[in-house]
Amino acid sequence: MKMGCIIEYMQEEIKSYAYSEQRELKEINILQTVKSIGTHAFYNCRNLRKISLYDGIIDIGDGAFKNCYSLKEIDIVRTTNHTKTLKGILSEVNNEVTVTIHYNDSVSKLIFPYYLYNYEENTPARIVNQITEGSGIQYRECIMGEDIDYIQYDKLFESGRHIDVLDCAWKIACVRLKYPYKLSDIAKRQYISYLEKECVHLINHMVELENLNELKMLLDMDICSRDNLMKCIDNARANGQMEGLGILLAYQKEKYGAVRKKFEW
Repeated sequence: MKMGCIIEYMQEEIKSYAYSEQRELKEINILQTVKSIGTHAFYNCRNLRKISLYDGIIDIGDGAFKNCYSLKEIDIVRTTNHTKTLKGILSEVNNEVTVTIHYNDSVSKLIFPYYLYNYEENTPARIVNQITEGSGIQYRECIMGEDIDYIQYDKLFESGRHIDVLDCAWKIACVRLKYPYKLSDIAKRQYISYLEKECVHLINHMVELENLNELKMLLDMDICSRDNLMKCIDNARANGQMEGLGILLAYQKEKYGAVRKKFEW
């Protein structure tokens, strides 16, 4: 099979170790014919960023996606009444992943945060305790049975946002509001309230780090009041953050019109 940056797989089974250690692999398009993925099939594909597939895969072998540290996107077409495919992939990927699910009648998009296992030594007791960083484990547990438990997913935000406030929580809120599949009114208000409360902090943080695409994504939610926007503009100007300032000024002009300068005589 031809190898390159992108591969398209059409056979019924992806054999064990079929693409392991292939560092040039960036994207996989797995067609509906595939029903199983063998052990370590994509092991150590460290530049793999996106997987597109159907949810009819019923068997994913151990280590199939282990050490796929760059995997950021999973695009999955819903054809069955089980979550084995998505659960099988995310159980081996602990980095933050954006999942797009194509249902018959709608599209859902969800952020699954990162998680890490660390170990803490209890010297007096001579034991080592395993601790978890990040809220990713809890979010992955929402993938169960026939579908994702969207109610439980949204409930996790209240606790998860304190863990991943700058890393991921704002993205969870933005994406859920933009793709409100099975989003309750209570959860919607929760996400909006969070973004409105934290917008100055989040915008200043993105401008400082020059995360300009993320800055535009947040501004697109239209949750920043005029006063809060001015605070962010003043902060960016005071710190000489010109690229971010340009984006904020363009947004200000688009939303509120040109701002007349005031002169003192």
